[in-house]
Amino acid sequence: MKRHGVIVSPSGTLGATFNPAAVHLDDGRYVLLVRSVPQGYTKIGTVNQFDDAYTSHLSLWESDSPAGNFKLVDPAAIKPDQSFDKFGVEDPRITKIDDTYYIFYTALAKGLGQPDAATGIRIAMASTKDFKTFKKHGVIGPDRTSKAGAVFESGGKLWFLWKDEQGVERTMMTPAPKDFEDVAEWKKLWAARDISRDQLIGPQKNGYEDHGVEPGAPPIEIPEGLLLVYSSISKDMKWTISLMLLDKDDPRKIIAKTEAPSLQPEADYELKGDVNNVVFPCGAVVDGGKLYVYYGGADTVCAVGSEDMATVRKLLKPFTDNPVPKPR
Repeated sequence: MKRHGVIVSPSGTLGATFNPAAVHLDDGRYVLLVRSVPQGYTKIGTVNQFDDAYTSHLSLWESDSPAGNFKLVDPAAIKPDQSFDKFGVEDPRITKIDDTYYIFYTALAKGLGQPDAATGIRIAMASTKDFKTFKKHGVIGPDRTSKAGAVFESGGKLWFLWKDEQGVERTMMTPAPKDFEDVAEWKKLWAARDISRDQLIGPQKNGYEDHGVEPGAPPIEIPEGLLLVYSSISKDMKWTISLMLLDKDDPRKIIAKTEAPSLQPEADYELKGDVNNVVFPCGAVVDGGKLYVYYGGADTVCAVGSEDMATVRKLLKPFTDNPVPKPR
């Protein structure tokens, strides 16, 4: 994957800007919602822990080209101002359904320093029609440690892609309720569902995703299926970017995947930062025959990489290791 370099970096009041969700609007603009942390936080020791000043929100950036100069539009578009997200609004994903853009993010209800902090990590949803005003809907994910969620439409159905962190870091695929804007419908779904049967893919014995697999950008429909950009996590906590192809009619089925990372930490801004050795994708668009992947570098900056779609198709190899459990 070709690197286009850093497109958003800390400035002004922002001490870290990373893990960008991306969307290409009908008017031609490319919009990023970027996880941002205000200046003034402190990293604790040599581990990836920070003091209570490390509270994320989402800033809004835009450009007229996919890998161009992104300009800051709103330094605090979505703030941590609800009980379920007061300690952080993190790692967004964006999907468009009908005329509405839905933003899914990791919501922190408890401080990172609290002993039971993980019990407050949930998936929440907001929405907008114009990227000027935003409505928060609340927590839609299961009542367990979970991240990286996104609702998307395929085959005439709604699906919910997410990462379960209860023990093993694995990617899940769950049918979403028809009225997915209603938090009560999500509560009914999770109360009645055996999510142990919703695994799409877990850790693989290949050396680069033997610790876990996390959804990246929401799936993109292409003629062959649904293209999913995702995070591969190794046991030595090296985060890389990989690709897989899902079935359009039943996205619980993986048709193909890459056999090696498409992008791994090599540039200085990927190797060194608040969390070293990380390239973390939250957004992707296909434009002009190219796949553009928007990612966080070392939990500090935003960058973009691209690949010709013809090359993407060649890199995807048949994958048959995930039979869909029946019945669902």
